[in-house]
Amino acid sequence: MKSIAPLSPLDMPVRTISPLAVDTLQNTPRRKTLSTPPDTPITDSDIESPTLNSHGSAIIEFPYDLDIARDSNGKYIEFGRGVWSTVYKATLSTTVAAKPVMVTPPSSPVTKSTSSSRIMAVKTPLRRDAHAVLKREAYILSRIMKDTVGEDVAVPFYGYIPSSHSLVLEACPLSLSAHIESCADSARKSFSTKTMFEPVTPHWSDLAKRLIKGLDWLHGSVGVVHGDIKPHNILLRPSHSSEGNEMEYDALYADFSSAHLMSSPSSPTNTTAEAITEDPGAAGASAALTPPFAAPELLTLSAIKSPTTLSTPSSDIFALALTLLAAATGDVLVYPGTSEMQRLAMSREGWRALDYVSSGSNASRLGGRHGLVRRVVEKGVAREPERRVGAGEWLDLLD
Repeated sequence: MKSIAPLSPLDMPVRTISPLAVDTLQNTPRRKTLSTPPDTPITDSDIESPTLNSHGSAIIEFPYDLDIARDSNGKYIEFGRGVWSTVYKATLSTTVAAKPVMVTPPSSPVTKSTSSSRIMAVKTPLRRDAHAVLKREAYILSRIMKDTVGEDVAVPFYGYIPSSHSLVLEACPLSLSAHIESCADSARKSFSTKTMFEPVTPHWSDLAKRLIKGLDWLHGSVGVVHGDIKPHNILLRPSHSSEGNEMEYDALYADFSSAHLMSSPSSPTNTTAEAITEDPGAAGASAALTPPFAAPELLTLSAIKSPTTLSTPSSDIFALALTLLAAATGDVLVYPGTSEMQRLAMSREGWRALDYVSSGSNASRLGGRHGLVRRVVEKGVAREPERRVGAGEWLDLLD
């Protein structure tokens, strides 16, 4: 049975040992450290190109030592928390000892030991039944990162730590949900009739284009269904190539714990996607559904009870459409002022999302009956999954 995920983090007792600690740690070979002390965010070139591990597995393994960061009170610093896991801030410790650093020809060998660290994100399981979930996620991310395009679509994945069932990823602390709330707050404080018909989030069309293009690549080239798209599962990384008329962030998909592989990557509109046998733990896959972003067909009683119902490319399209709607209106939960039960009831009729929003206080953000936001969103929220637009065709609306 699938779990309907709340948007607030789960409560969890404070750990007294490192989240990366395991009973058999003393029997685990020492992990490698980098040969030069870095002072900038980690890049793939620093930690090796993604490769298969020595056992021939399709999962990238992380070969270096990590330390979980603590605050001034000695508590572990969290970036976020979800149904299955907690994401901690970590540092990649590095040491230079007895090995020259050959950046420029030195006059004498470098023997002095120095150390430095880089900030990373480590996703660790909250409970034992999350072990298989995170291993499956590591497999999915390893497939995505086989192509360099993957680093511009999903949060870069650096490897899996088998001893602690943890994932090591690039640290991207800013979520789209937090960005939307910040933009909405600014819009309220500086309300203007000149901008009231524009999306709350600046460069909304650029954001939409990047996310739709990324989803098209995941569906068509990798054959991956995300399964839990929402503003909280999209992270923002400062863009180094943005201009004044473009979004200042790269929008990256995160949290593939509900993801699975489609039966055929060449069928991006397949509405009966199935996990394939190479996906470890696929048989035990359990999706976390988040109203109002979950597609209506996944929220029926029969679908929730069924152990075989999987999210599809069409349900991903629906979830992204609602995510873009939230980015336009500034309402992260789409339906403001509603209780959890009311939101669930409205989500089961999610094809009416535009009708609900049109009667609310932020209706002007849709841009009118023929506004861009309305035209883009309505293509993705059709009641019948087969009538929803494919990601490739969706892009044409934004060109």
